[in-house]
Amino acid sequence: MYESEGKRVVVIGSGPGGAGVAALLQSRGKQVTLLERNRFYGGKCWSFTKDGFVVDSGVHMFSMGDSGQHGDINRMVRGDLQWLTANPSEHLLLGGRHFMNLYQSLTDPRMPFANLRANLSLFKDMAWRFMGGGRMSKELEREVYRASRKNSLLETLMAVVKIARLNPSYLAELDEITMQEFLHRITDEWPPLQGMAALSMLLTVVPYEQVSAGEFLWCFANAFRKKTLGVPRGGSREIPGAFLRAFRRDGGELRLGCEVKRILVRDGKARGVETAEGEIVEADLVISNAGIKRTLEMAGEENFPEEYVSYVRGLRHSYSFITVKYGLDRRVIDLPAPSFFNIPDVDPDHMFDYIDRGGVPEDPFLFTPMPSEWDPYAAPPGKQLVICGVPGPIEVTKENVEQCERILDRAEKRLFEIFPRMEDHVEWRMRTHIAHTASITGKPTGECIGLAQCVGQTGIHKPAPWTPVKDLWLVGADAGARGVGTEQASGSAIYVANLMA
Repeated sequence: MYESEGKRVVVIGSGPGGAGVAALLQSRGKQVTLLERNRFYGGKCWSFTKDGFVVDSGVHMFSMGDSGQHGDINRMVRGDLQWLTANPSEHLLLGGRHFMNLYQSLTDPRMPFANLRANLSLFKDMAWRFMGGGRMSKELEREVYRASRKNSLLETLMAVVKIARLNPSYLAELDEITMQEFLHRITDEWPPLQGMAALSMLLTVVPYEQVSAGEFLWCFANAFRKKTLGVPRGGSREIPGAFLRAFRRDGGELRLGCEVKRILVRDGKARGVETAEGEIVEADLVISNAGIKRTLEMAGEENFPEEYVSYVRGLRHSYSFITVKYGLDRRVIDLPAPSFFNIPDVDPDHMFDYIDRGGVPEDPFLFTPMPSEWDPYAAPPGKQLVICGVPGPIEVTKENVEQCERILDRAEKRLFEIFPRMEDHVEWRMRTHIAHTASITGKPTGECIGLAQCVGQTGIHKPAPWTPVKDLWLVGADAGARGVGTEQASGSAIYVANLMA
């Protein structure tokens, strides 16, 4: 447990990590001031209103809902966050041919994966490929083989993580290989690999040839184990919003439109911040929700050991999800589930190569939640809100912004091919991409999450929340927790608050 020299805390940034740790520390007797550069709270996890619609800034669903880290913080601070769930939760189009529903539980009797066993290449038929890899412990291989003898592909993936939870050293082994490596030891058949490649991008915003198998399997298994995938009532802004209402109720100070220019470091210790207006806000502890790279810049690289600076510079970001948002003048899309996915019929090992090549996908992976199907108050009566997300690049350059527009052109065309009645009922539409994300964060990048959950950056390799500068801490998706997107941030907030309890 960390022993601080005082009670005054400054938190930089009001995303779920910053808002969560501020609320937790304030409830435990600290005197917390939270500074947010924007005139709204929540960072990338916020929502706005347009013509009576409640529109998320990005494209969101939350894999564990009330049972995950967001719900944990809400209960700890006695917040008012409410969750909405659905079953089935997702409707999939596989390879342009097969429609299916995805339920909250793999054991749900309606689960259509049971009808696709012949196409999904069961573990029990191809387990020898995995055994031939030779890079896993023999004990883990035996346990996975036992699981594969009686389960489908997805059920076996759940079993792998259950095994790893009982013995964390197994999960550490899986962190050292990519999900692509892991799966190719099982099958080379396209259908299951296409599904896993798409699911990897959905859960981590990292292609499966880069994502850590341990991280992916942890996220995948917990989503199905909790069985509470959903969205907050009132839009994604309600996650940080609920935390901040509890924070202010308990006496915390929230200052919007207050950008931090510099973290003050004296004699190797963080002693407060300087705002863009030149105001000095002194503190005994500074906790940054601005991302590890931006925090390093604000605190001054000269205040850190050279090896730490080099380490931070080498960390990689996740990819982006860029969006087209639609307000429809009537309810046009009528599906069994409140979210839709187009999983393309392309080589799974190259599904997202177009991003780094500056190109456009022939058949894009579409992540399309319909918030008004989750929450009827997200749209005016009789209308429908649809948000279509598609993976895109990271760095905000002229070329990448132009690429984003071309990708969204293709995404719109594909969406209207699938739902042809939709185009005639568009009341308004808007696009958001990496330039819009960068304007929220103040960074030159538009990544969706933060650091990539790739091999070498998860598990024991993930940045710790403490830094070499005394009393300067990190919180958020970049620091110290597993999970899907913002769930990492809330997990990090709990971790940091507990260290300071």
